[in-house]
Amino acid sequence: MAEGKIIVYLFMLGMLFFGTANTIIGKAMDLSHGNGHIFNHPYFQTAMMFAGETFCLGFYFLYLKMSKTAAAENASVKVPLTGKDKKRSCLEKMGKFVFIIPSFFDFCASTLMFLGLVLSAPSVYQMMRGFIMVVVAIYSVVFLRIKLFPHQLLGVSLAFIGVAIVGLASVLYEASSAKNPVLGIIIIIIAQFFAGGVFVSEQLFLENIVVHPLQAVGIEGCSGFAYYLIVLPIFNLIPCNNPDMCNGGYIENSIEAFRQVGDSTNLMLCFWGFMFSIAFFNFTGVTVTKKAGALARSTIDTSRTLIIWGFSIGVGWEAFIPLQLVGFFFLVLGTLVYNEVLKIPWFGLTESITKKHEYMKHRAEMKHQKVQDNEIDYVGYSPGAIYDASHFNKEEKVNASGFDMDIKREG
Repeated sequence: MAEGKIIVYLFMLGMLFFGTANTIIGKAMDLSHGNGHIFNHPYFQTAMMFAGETFCLGFYFLYLKMSKTAAAENASVKVPLTGKDKKRSCLEKMGKFVFIIPSFFDFCASTLMFLGLVLSAPSVYQMMRGFIMVVVAIYSVVFLRIKLFPHQLLGVSLAFIGVAIVGLASVLYEASSAKNPVLGIIIIIIAQFFAGGVFVSEQLFLENIVVHPLQAVGIEGCSGFAYYLIVLPIFNLIPCNNPDMCNGGYIENSIEAFRQVGDSTNLMLCFWGFMFSIAFFNFTGVTVTKKAGALARSTIDTSRTLIIWGFSIGVGWEAFIPLQLVGFFFLVLGTLVYNEVLKIPWFGLTESITKKHEYMKHRAEMKHQKVQDNEIDYVGYSPGAIYDASHFNKEEKVNASGFDMDIKREG
């Protein structure tokens, strides 16, 4: 197996592990007691998430210090601008701080999703997030001008069916850990439209600028935490009488959250475990985006559902529901079809995979990046998977997938 493929698999495995741990720890906090009452602070938890992401900047600076190739990692890439290249000009001016944009989408998405987690069973929360596949597919076509192929459309459609079945099951059979499953589902679905903005905007920037994933996540974390330094004090002043969504008569009560964490050893362990798991989950996630594409990341993200579901049933957070199993089957099937693990030999779907590979290679060339033949399966929709300027070519003629054009490059 090629070294590049092993690296991609390792990052996918890391994303699976840390993502699973983060959801389980987050729900464990929601069901824990401290200072005499249950911990109900979804907005405080979202601020914790961004604080965890800021750890990645520390890891990044440590990496720069230890790496002999730090200068190459941090090099700027100058691409000649044309009249049609206004987007690159804007990105070049903003530099790596463009990641404050996906951070804003993450701020909105995460706030809604943590609220949805409070109201829903953890496995339902995770499965409903599978709707992100549909959202990212739409955004990729509309905003990134990416062509989707028949086997990908089939995978996304199967995942959508799975999400619909899971939503129906959670409404018909309420879990003991779900406070308001219907409202929780609605909030989680809305959140996916913001989460899709995270994936697609990250991909857009990673295609056009050179940045290490640790630095990207750290910048997003700092930006998101800054947003919450403004929002949390406001939430602490707004009255709210809904016990499912509020705390102590206000939307948020951050002082009480700290008191509860200090009063409970379990909450303290969850507090730190939550922040560290989210740091590594986002680092592996943005790396998967860079090496395999936004849609691949969104489908891999759904794979951790099985572990979360099994754990939730094992600890009594929810009961086994056969209809939910049917929905999960469609989710997994969609993931396997999209990621080409399961290749369907009928209806031209095998040929669709070949055409997609040709298209990816052509798109990589268009983005001024080199692609090795053994990288094609994992280039996805973030062509080149670059960490430094060495993947940018000089002027050459590109002829791929029936397209002919001159591209001027400067390395």
